[in-house]
Amino acid sequence: MREKLRLRRADSDEPGTSSVTLNKPDEHHSSLEVAKSPLDDVSFGVQVAAWWSLCFILIVSGIITLLWLLNEVSLVTITITVAVMVCALLQPMVALLVRWKVPRNLAVLIVFLGGIALLTWLLWFVISQIAYSKDSLFDQVDGGLATIRDWLVQGPLQMTPKQADRYTVELADTLRSNDSVTSGAVERATGAIGVLSGGVFCLFATLFMLFDNGRMWRWVVSIFPNHTHPHAMAAGAVAWRTLTAYMRSLVLLAAINALAMVPVLMIADVPLVVPLAVLLFLGSLVPLIGVLVAGFVVCLIAFVSQGLTTAIVVAIALVLIVQLFGNLLNPIILGKAVDIHPLAILVCVTAGTLVAGIFGAFVAVPLAAVLNNSIRAVRHHHNSGSDDRSDDLVTT
Repeated sequence: MREKLRLRRADSDEPGTSSVTLNKPDEHHSSLEVAKSPLDDVSFGVQVAAWWSLCFILIVSGIITLLWLLNEVSLVTITITVAVMVCALLQPMVALLVRWKVPRNLAVLIVFLGGIALLTWLLWFVISQIAYSKDSLFDQVDGGLATIRDWLVQGPLQMTPKQADRYTVELADTLRSNDSVTSGAVERATGAIGVLSGGVFCLFATLFMLFDNGRMWRWVVSIFPNHTHPHAMAAGAVAWRTLTAYMRSLVLLAAINALAMVPVLMIADVPLVVPLAVLLFLGSLVPLIGVLVAGFVVCLIAFVSQGLTTAIVVAIALVLIVQLFGNLLNPIILGKAVDIHPLAILVCVTAGTLVAGIFGAFVAVPLAAVLNNSIRAVRHHHNSGSDDRSDDLVTT
């Protein structure tokens, strides 16, 4: 059989013999024109831009949905957020007492009750001072309105006395109406069940977080897949250290700004020095916007009580103090824990104000700092391949 096959193959290879050659299937199909896809007419750059746009739309939609859900439970959102930030502020003091051999539960109670007592005394002192000086302040407001009228008539605007009287009367009516609206709002807010329940909820949440010592976070991490636990623990530890450093810096700088303005206000003979200092302290807790609002109130009272020159001097002193201490002490207190560009801070505060008002402005900067450092920590942890779980999130 093999001999016959060789003879047939040899005969087919001889010259003059015809042989049939079949085309290979690949060559045959390659010669056919393949139908084009509709995407072939779209350039690669446009396709990439379209996919990125779709991803961006999905991300923005998810963020908007999340914000809507948080707004629907705003009482819980605000109280839990404030409780976390207060816990970040009090936790270092608890850790200090624990290092001094104080039992942890006792240390938590001492710090928690001491903080409540200090805040209560501070509010009582400010309210009592304002109530005691209210009559004299209103008299000074009347004198300040007369000063404003004289400035409108004799100053660069050169208004007629009738025009100046009209503007000062409108200003006085505005102040009186705002005073009544504010008083009514305070009375309604004080008696509101929602505010009261939110405050109680915030206190209990803070207390339980201080007692918890990080167990809740470890439970949250346990929900995620096992291979993500190291990254989540590393991000959580960095986020907590960032928030603690930010709150410490915020309170210290606010206290320094307020204390530095006390001698300035005393020398300028501005009334309500201590309440205004407390107002500056509280305003400094909200980056940029809070300082501007509190500073405006201080300068307004200085203008009403002592005139335009004193108000300008107080404004200049306030700007110098805020900028000087902010630029010199802030890097020392924070180090690299909260490394955010000033423009990014302005954008975050503005966006937070538009989304959630004063509360949004208050939490915008620490939220941005926490996200920034957490993402960096996860990236570094992933690149280094470390197995350190960083269990020191809220532990002492």
